[in-house]
This record gives sequence, structure tokens and C-alpha cells, in this order.
Amino acid sequence: MDTLNHSARLDLGPLVQVGLVVRDAAATAQAWVERFHLAPAYIVDWPPPNHNLEATRTYHGHPGDFRMRLAFIETGPVQIEFIEPLEGNNIYADFLAEQGEGIHHILFEVDDPQAVADGLGVKILQSGGSVLRPGALWAYLDTQELLGCIVELKSKAPLAG
Repeated sequence: MDTLNHSARLDLGPLVQVGLVVRDAAATAQAWVERFHLAPAYIVDWPPPNHNLEATRTYHGHPGDFRMRLAFIETGPVQIEFIEPLEGNNIYADFLAEQGEGIHHILFEVDDPQAVADGLGVKILQSGGSVLRPGALWAYLDTQELLGCIVELKSKAPLAG
């Protein structure tokens, strides 16, 4: 197991998202909307057509080729994300196969996801590019054993290339 580098203090900033892996993102989000009287979910398939994100997708350190359906519900400062794996090898399908539906990750926005992963001494499980913020990246860290859950990091702004 990787160990935390205690000599560096890492600022994660506020928690901005809780992600759940589900078999049907639209139906699960709708159930939450109806039961808790929330605003309607925003649903998108990722990567969307006509977006060149192939170069940013990775799965366990190798080029990734995966798709998923995402449903987002805004609940104040913390967003709920429902993730339905659609195709390809990915950590969401792995999670469903190993654990079934449930809470998958918590997300923090940071300046540089790779720098935080390096500071923690952990590997990146999966990563990709942001559609809403071109040039920004997201990355899931291998923190399940270290912290009891997967941590996702998203860059606050596009990273200098």
C-alpha cells in the first residue's frame, strides 16, 4: 500500500461533489429528484460527440477508451453525480462488478491533480479531460486503502500545457 507523505501539507479546498456508481444514471437521478424535491438532473454522455478527449483518457496508467452516462444534481455547494458505465474498461464498471451500486468517490478541486497525487504518493486510477472547462483535467486517485474511499481531483482551471 502507498503511504502518505507526511512532510507535505496538501490543500484540497472544499468538497464539491459526491459520486455514486449506478446501473441507470437517469432513473436513479430521477428517483432522487422526486423523493427529495430537487432541481432536475443534468444528463450527459461522456465523452460527448465531437470532443477530442482521447489524448486525456487513461485507465490504470494506459490509454483509456471508455464511455459513461453522467447525471448531475446540484444541491448547494456539493453536487451529486450518478455514473453509469456504458462501454470500455473503466473504474466504474470495476466498482459495479466488485461492490455493486453505491458511493464511489468524493471530489475536490485543486490547482494540479498530478501534483496532489504525487504529494500523497498514490497512483492515478483513471483520468480524463473536462468538457465544461477545456484544458482542465480530472483524476481518480488510488486512495481506497489509504483513506477508505476514492478521491477524485479536478483542476480548477486549464493546466498550462
